[in-house]
Amino acid sequence: MTVARIVLLCFAAGLSCMGFAQQNMPTQHAPRRVVTTTRLVAVFSELETQWWQAVQNKDEAALRRLLGEDFQVWMPDVSGPVAREDWQQQAFARKWGSFHLRQMAVRLLNDETAVASFVLSQSVQSRGKPQADDYFVVDIWSKNGDHWVCTDRYASLVSRASGLAPVEDAKPSGKQ
Repeated sequence: MTVARIVLLCFAAGLSCMGFAQQNMPTQHAPRRVVTTTRLVAVFSELETQWWQAVQNKDEAALRRLLGEDFQVWMPDVSGPVAREDWQQQAFARKWGSFHLRQMAVRLLNDETAVASFVLSQSVQSRGKPQADDYFVVDIWSKNGDHWVCTDRYASLVSRASGLAPVEDAKPSGKQ
């Protein structure tokens, strides 16, 4: 074996050892707190449940803890936002039945802001008859000290069981 080949083999071995060492060295990045989606969904499902229980029980103190002072509701069929006091007055005036949250997803935008989206199924007495509605809801939550408060709600009616059929996925038949 020539000296040139020995030097080349040593150089190649040294490079591969350096690459291996770089891959296994700890990084200098600050450690990040990993929050799983299921934990976030559990936390915000509990907050949303507390919210609807407060509405059903007409519990102003519980709502005050869950809703920010500037809370407002945005809906496509209402021009402009509905202020917290107006929304609460309307909610407390209704005779609520059951509610159910499903298809919840939560995303942290930063340590102080989260966006929760879900389908809210609710039943209410309307003109003496039960009415069930499904809404697609997006809530903006902000950290206020050590607890979360909702600052904004965006809600859109998806289906009404008392007359309108639920929106279903259209499956192509191939004839379109």
